[in-house]
Amino acid sequence: MFCLLLAGFFSSCSTDIDLYAEYKQMPVIYGLLDANADTNFIKITRAFYVQGDAYQVALNPDSSNYPGKLDVRLIEFCNGDSIREIILDTITVHNKKQGVFYAPSQKLYYTTEPLCMNSIKDKYRYRLRVVLPDRVLVANADMVGNTGFDIQSLAVNFSKEYFDAIPRHFLFHPAINGAFYDVVLTFTFKEQRTPDGDSVPRTMRWPVATYTESELLNNMDGDAVMFFYRPETFYAKLSEFIGGDTAVVGLKRFISDYPVEVIIYAGGDNLRQYVYNNNDANGFTAGDNEFSLIDGGYGVFSSRMTLRRAVKLGGETVPELVEMSNWGFKFIGGGEE
Repeated sequence: MFCLLLAGFFSSCSTDIDLYAEYKQMPVIYGLLDANADTNFIKITRAFYVQGDAYQVALNPDSSNYPGKLDVRLIEFCNGDSIREIILDTITVHNKKQGVFYAPSQKLYYTTEPLCMNSIKDKYRYRLRVVLPDRVLVANADMVGNTGFDIQSLAVNFSKEYFDAIPRHFLFHPAINGAFYDVVLTFTFKEQRTPDGDSVPRTMRWPVATYTESELLNNMDGDAVMFFYRPETFYAKLSEFIGGDTAVVGLKRFISDYPVEVIIYAGGDNLRQYVYNNNDANGFTAGDNEFSLIDGGYGVFSSRMTLRRAVKLGGETVPELVEMSNWGFKFIGGGEE
């Protein structure tokens, strides 16, 4: 399930307006379709102008939400032909963190209808159609991904022999219509702080890199592309995550057979344009928003696909971690988790 709760329209709220003389509602739409998701969400809200403190007004849901339920639908195209229409319903989620805009509840439009994935012969596109009180908005997104979007490498290798050497590489097959890729590695272990205590899972998240499609195509091995990582960076981040050398007597950390998860987010071209044109250094949650792919509004409507695979620690990584007795790591195996 994917829920896109973007707060990237800060610049749409202004305290510099003259007595509402030029007041006009501006719709704001954020949606990323994912064929792998069991539920797809689209956030439809509106920018507003006020006198006084705009941040206080933003805490009121009525300032941002359109009243009632809008006519929102997805029109599915396969190889250019219209196939079906999906009418979106509304739902309120209750887990938004406190921030500039109202929380913890958020009104979203959603569908649980399965969206289609590309194949060798079939290419899918979805058109978003939103009927607003004063206009009709239309946006299009080619679907990202196919069954061929998968991982080729079986392990990552953080062995110390590769410190300060040429970066290690990891192979995967790209996604259809993937315009850029965010790569994240996670390292999960179980930690037992006292001899009689329960072990609890802990996960370190490492954002490795972001690549455009053209950057990946410049580094290929057969039909696979590659991303790069440095083993010394893994150790530096792990040291920071666990707090350096442990001073807790008896603390143990347990490593399974598949402690690393490789996560690759493939984004569509609309999303690539939106992120890069807004100089969005913080991912999909901030930016200038002067650039928009919603004709007659702000925001973005695009597609993405997420690939996740658990992999092993290769080379001498596990023995080297275990040898660092001050970190307390022990290998217990146990198969893929």
